[in-house]
Amino acid sequence: MSLTGPLLSRHVRIALGCVSLLGGIAPAMAQQPAQGVQSQQVAISIPAGPLENALLALGRQTDLRLVYRSEITAGKTTAGVTGSLTPSAALSRLLSGTGVSFRSSGGNTVTLEAGASSAAGLPDPTGDTTLKPIVLRGGEGRPADAPYETAGSTSYISSEQIERFRGSTAGDIFKNTPGVISANNHNGGAVNVNIRGLQGQNRVRVAIDGTQQTTTTWRGYAGVDDRTYIDPDLIGGVSISKGPSGGAAGAGVNGGVVGIRTINAKDIVEDGKQYGGRIKIGAQDNTTSDFTINSIVQQTDSADFFDFTNGNGSVALATVQDNFDLVIAAARRYRGNYFAGSKGPTTYNFNNRDYLLSYTKPGEEVWNTSSESTSFLAKGTIHMDDDQSLELGYVHYEAEYGEAMSSLLFTQDGTFRQAPLSNVTTDTFTSRYRYNPDDMVDLKVNAWMSIVDQMDMSTGLAFYLPPVITPINQPPGDDPRYAMTHTYGGDISNTSKFDTDYGNASLNYGISYLFEDIDSRPYQSRTTASSIGASMVPSVGSRSIASAFTQGEWEATDWLKLNAGLRYDYYRLEDKGATSDTGVREKDGGRLNPSISATIEPIDGLQLYALYAEGVRPPTMRETMGNDGNVRPNPYLKPEVAKNWEVGINLSKEGLITADDSARLKFSYFNNNYTDYISRVPLVVPSPVPPGTPAFTFDNLKKARFSGVEVSASYDLGFLFAEGSLTYYTDYEFCRTLSTCSGTTVDMDYAANHMPPEIMKRLTIGTKLFEDKLTAGIRITQAGARLSPVTQSARMYTGMWVPYTTVDAFATYKITENLTFDLQAENLTDRFYIDALDGWNPAPGRTIRASLTAKF
Repeated sequence: MSLTGPLLSRHVRIALGCVSLLGGIAPAMAQQPAQGVQSQQVAISIPAGPLENALLALGRQTDLRLVYRSEITAGKTTAGVTGSLTPSAALSRLLSGTGVSFRSSGGNTVTLEAGASSAAGLPDPTGDTTLKPIVLRGGEGRPADAPYETAGSTSYISSEQIERFRGSTAGDIFKNTPGVISANNHNGGAVNVNIRGLQGQNRVRVAIDGTQQTTTTWRGYAGVDDRTYIDPDLIGGVSISKGPSGGAAGAGVNGGVVGIRTINAKDIVEDGKQYGGRIKIGAQDNTTSDFTINSIVQQTDSADFFDFTNGNGSVALATVQDNFDLVIAAARRYRGNYFAGSKGPTTYNFNNRDYLLSYTKPGEEVWNTSSESTSFLAKGTIHMDDDQSLELGYVHYEAEYGEAMSSLLFTQDGTFRQAPLSNVTTDTFTSRYRYNPDDMVDLKVNAWMSIVDQMDMSTGLAFYLPPVITPINQPPGDDPRYAMTHTYGGDISNTSKFDTDYGNASLNYGISYLFEDIDSRPYQSRTTASSIGASMVPSVGSRSIASAFTQGEWEATDWLKLNAGLRYDYYRLEDKGATSDTGVREKDGGRLNPSISATIEPIDGLQLYALYAEGVRPPTMRETMGNDGNVRPNPYLKPEVAKNWEVGINLSKEGLITADDSARLKFSYFNNNYTDYISRVPLVVPSPVPPGTPAFTFDNLKKARFSGVEVSASYDLGFLFAEGSLTYYTDYEFCRTLSTCSGTTVDMDYAANHMPPEIMKRLTIGTKLFEDKLTAGIRITQAGARLSPVTQSARMYTGMWVPYTTVDAFATYKITENLTFDLQAENLTDRFYIDALDGWNPAPGRTIRASLTAKF
């Protein structure tokens, strides 16, 4: 079967309407006077040395956000600055004699420019040092540095890192992040995040521009996926917070929050310009050009690289005006089934017996791994005046992809085949208002809606041979499972900053609300197309979460910072199914969750921190009231509560060894405790279990615990750089009661497929040559064995892997200032292996990707 591209649906017409609305409103908005950079004095201590290092230090010691091109500071030095000064006065002294000028860009943003200082750019050294206002909108600091200045485990993935290691799926962008894995990465075409052993059932939130489009999808023996869909070309950056989190996104979540920011106008338009565009095209090998549904013969020959059957393309156009920004973008990609690697072990050993890792053999086509998607984005920001702005956004995604129920992948070779494709369409609408007239008011009001319309194929287990071989066999009973989820959300928050005699302080406080309306259709679970099968009724109902939160920060001294937070989360579930499995139609509850942290900075750039945080994850509709997974819901479940503590070290240093180098390090030890952990447990039922009869239910364990060490580090010497990450779990346990703890997961629990490797290591080494035009390097990944051993019963439904080492390579060459060529080799040594938490599908073999990016 050759895939045909999905047509842009009616929702794209809605997007075009949004663009027209922005285009009509924005030019009519009048520009208002701007406000200048803060003029309050702060303690500054920056030694003489390279100007680049001095500017980075100034950004850390003040609230200034500096925007400039690296070439205007290259090779320049400064005499440094020490004393109690306003940020603008300190910057003026640093730039003295360098030939670099600066101008205020609104708020605390300052733009550096080559050339002599001007009256608009420099303050009068004998008088007021407040800069004359020039309007420019911008972000809030350097997000890539934020993890190394935060008390707690956070990570950031830049668009450059995404481009460097594009990978085969959207979930591959997490492969450099310690403690984070995208599970079932090659089965289903979605992002399904596991953070420190927690996964599924809304434990981890993936928020795209602050929204939630995640859907909970039952995947048989593999458990429950929380699926999110996004095209990598539309991602501007990814921030990750591990464990209970503050703000609106952290409501009802105990595993962590993954915040995906889509591209905006400033990602496309170069500094100093009003218009810009970006075009990306790419191709890859190691995939099929077509395939046949219900095929039982795997292909061994891949499509030619230069026939461009498999590839991707995107275009983005943007403008940055005095009173509005606008970006529109579209992306299209297609990849057929990929081929597995050719070298490596194909079995694992359990109780002195060898079992196949997968029914796919080395070098063969990996069925059900194709993906074809079309995406569209429109986002505009209207700047009503210098203090307030309104951003409106729309993201559309639709895809047709291969996937297979776990039972099809491991039950027996005779049922293994190419299944019919599944599909999904998502639409996300956002509205984000901000009002920031002074330090006391930084008001944010957000409202959003997401719609997810999906059809997942429930694959039958019939032995199937085409009629040309035998007319006796019946086609397998593949039944589509339809579901539609509408999610609505909103939040209001404000941040106030105070300067006191006892140090600077800030307070963030707000409320949020999320309402999820779930609708689905019954379907039949059957072996052959002619069999009646068992009727399966998925969840139908609603889930709402309301939250009130506050977070305070006090800089007690120049070396001690204290943070404390408090949030109350309330949840309500309502079963709207035609019949009730439990007789309970409604359930609600709530909990108050505190957090506290302390950060000590004994020397500039070195921090020691300690953190304690609690968070709550309410039970889901699937666990309490409606389930299509042979599970009897339990309406009396208690919420799952996280009580986590962590200690760590942050290092962010310029000029660590040489005058021009930079180093980053984050080391953390975490001990995550989950009381009332919700687990699937077996019921006492006849054997064999009659079709459609619940064989399991859910129950609260007394506790579960994960502890370990995470390290992320980077060192940049200019022509040479290195980045590394390490995740090592030191201990874990699951306790049905306080006196019955075990070193294995509970029998029949989904957690058996959520246990990460005991150790995961990654190292990237690269170089920059030819005046930084060429960047090239390799990444080495090593994954250890599963953290917990599997039991005899769990082995049959748990995706297994054996420890593996893989090598990836990359090269980026700037042909011109606006034209870049990227070349990547995934799995350079062509290893046959199963990725950790990836079920039974082998990872792609050696895959070459080439892409060309043009900016104008």
